[in-house]
Amino acid sequence: MISLGFQVSELFLKKTSPWRRKLREVEYGTIEKDGNFYDLIDPLKLTDRITSPLMVLHGSNDPRVPIEESEQIVNKLMARNHPVKFICFENEGHSIVKLNNKITAYTAIAHFLNQYIGK
Repeated sequence: MISLGFQVSELFLKKTSPWRRKLREVEYGTIEKDGNFYDLIDPLKLTDRITSPLMVLHGSNDPRVPIEESEQIVNKLMARNHPVKFICFENEGHSIVKLNNKITAYTAIAHFLNQYIGK
């Protein structure tokens, strides 16, 4: 299992809500000025380098990271038959805070690790 860390891409800034986009642009630059750099580091262009199984958990109401960011990486990995597990929590935002969702997430993580790392 690996973590992709923070993904800066044009889609990230385009899909980020306007009030957050201004904050992100101060920190990460703008599409107009830094678009070429975003293309260079875009994780979607580097998915062929992912060799470990990947688990992605995402809240569909995340105001910080658009759900499309996760869906894109998952779809690219699935297209090449790479082991990937994706769980979208319809009633969560940037963090998993609801108890039932935490139970679901941690149970799935345990199964995922057991499957790929073993007993």
